[in-house]
Amino acid sequence: MEVGWDEALDYIAQHLNAIKREHGADAIAGISSARCTNEENYLMQKFMRTVIGNNNIDGCARVCHSPTAFGMREVYGTGAATNSIDEIPLADCLLVFGANPTEAHPVTGARLKQAAIHGAKLIIVDPRRSELSKYAASHLQPRPGSNVALLNMLCRYLIELGYLDEAFIDNRTEGFDEFRTQVLAQDLDQLERITGVSRAEVEQAAHIYGRAERAMAFHGLGITEHYQGSRAIMMLACMIMMTGNIGRPGTGMNPLRGQNNVQGAVDMGVQPDLGAGYLDYRQPEIKAHFEKIYGTEIPTQPGLKIPQMFGAAREGKLKALWIMGEDILQTDPNSCEVKYSLSLLDLLIVQELFMTETCSMADVILPAASFLEKSGTFTNGERRVQRVNAAIDPLPGTRPDGEIVCNIMERMGYPQGHYDPPELLKEISQVVPFFAGVTWDNLAGNGKQWPVAADGTDTQILHQQQFKLPKGRFRFFAFQETPEISNNAEDYPYILTTSRRLEHYNCGSMTRRTPNVELVDHDVLLINPEDASREGISDGSRVEIQSPNGETHLQVQISDEVKPGILFTTFHFPEIAINHLTSGIFDQESMTPEYKVVAVRLSAVEV
Repeated sequence: MEVGWDEALDYIAQHLNAIKREHGADAIAGISSARCTNEENYLMQKFMRTVIGNNNIDGCARVCHSPTAFGMREVYGTGAATNSIDEIPLADCLLVFGANPTEAHPVTGARLKQAAIHGAKLIIVDPRRSELSKYAASHLQPRPGSNVALLNMLCRYLIELGYLDEAFIDNRTEGFDEFRTQVLAQDLDQLERITGVSRAEVEQAAHIYGRAERAMAFHGLGITEHYQGSRAIMMLACMIMMTGNIGRPGTGMNPLRGQNNVQGAVDMGVQPDLGAGYLDYRQPEIKAHFEKIYGTEIPTQPGLKIPQMFGAAREGKLKALWIMGEDILQTDPNSCEVKYSLSLLDLLIVQELFMTETCSMADVILPAASFLEKSGTFTNGERRVQRVNAAIDPLPGTRPDGEIVCNIMERMGYPQGHYDPPELLKEISQVVPFFAGVTWDNLAGNGKQWPVAADGTDTQILHQQQFKLPKGRFRFFAFQETPEISNNAEDYPYILTTSRRLEHYNCGSMTRRTPNVELVDHDVLLINPEDASREGISDGSRVEIQSPNGETHLQVQISDEVKPGILFTTFHFPEIAINHLTSGIFDQESMTPEYKVVAVRLSAVEV
């Protein structure tokens, strides 16, 4: 039933207040969006913390790249890209680990390809042979789930071959002697079996990386969305540090973000355990800092991550969920369980551009405006804060996400006032230390890279003189098999992994509504010729693919892009429902879902 804005907003405010009175603040949660502006994400987390009174705020930005933030903070003290894309031409060696940038990050991918063509040595770590692999001096294809084992091999060869920056290690790090002892104690024969990558290939990659005067590393979700995601990030950070490839132009560790404001959403506090600016609200002085600016008390009990929200709904503890700009029914793992969890809520609010799978379950759907119809700021993967200005007015009946949140805050008694991005940016600069010198006016042009000092000076390269920690810390981790494989490999002998295609963006909720669908109109399953022959599967046929969590049907494409035993597909089309297959296994430190390793079996479907 279609209603006016006032009726819908009054309904939401009344029901949220009623749930809060009857069940307490913890019965309400929010999910924010990496496609919304910094100001809108800031408002959403502020709403949860000041109006609702809990820290139950999360988003896909934390879900996908929280191992990056956690792991880099553990080693370097800061969980963001250390360098800039513009420095790619300065690097002698480019390491791309767990990413397919020419398809998933095409602007950066083009720069990497150009650098390789002009002589930079390119190392690719990816189970699938991607388009960029054609330009690689070394392509390592580890079994999905074995990244830590592969990094142990790389670190061992770099140490044994003498590719260490001893002065950097002595002056700027701690714990290297123990790290070296643990790395050298690893059994190379065992690591070779685990990864499926020969020691000769790894040694060759170590020579390429180690000999480079400037080696620059990029990584994506192929390293983070694993049972050992955070641990792999820490091992990669240590490898970069021990070779001195940080704090200089053309070096560093640079995560490739999946959506346009993944970095900004988390910067703004869209995570349950830290507030805006990564500030720990449990610390008395930081709590006081927030409360002075917000004008009200804030809670200090850590909130629920998205998987915990679903669990709380099943337990009857979570009664209401407000989702801003996420189609969790298509994008979250084990989607049958997600659907069941949502069905148990008393109130589901979804704020979206289009009707999505998640919208179909909502009690209230709020039509939002797109980025072209609103002003604000975004922060890209190199920490660059950029201003956008509305190009057109919002379509009739829609409103900017930030305006909607302000409307609800006002109705529930918090004096937020009218949605004004420049004014909100002023508030953010008071709250977030590394935004201290960010202003609406000085973002004109190409923006600024945080941290931005009070005088407006920004920072292109992090860790030039020191880490945020007293010293960079070496952390060693041994390989652990994911339970997805150890518990299921006998009955489900194949490993399914996923990524994106150039023609579509994430779950395809936007790109499927464009002419791009004429280029790619369905997902396909890549299978190695050996496996196809053994299973009696022909190119173009359909197969049923099953995991311990569900099943789906896909059209087959026989390809040597994947090794025997490995299957690959994308997740752009909801009818495939690929996340019916994915498990409830998460990264051990950050609870990022293990999207990239799914134990499956398959069989031909008779037509």
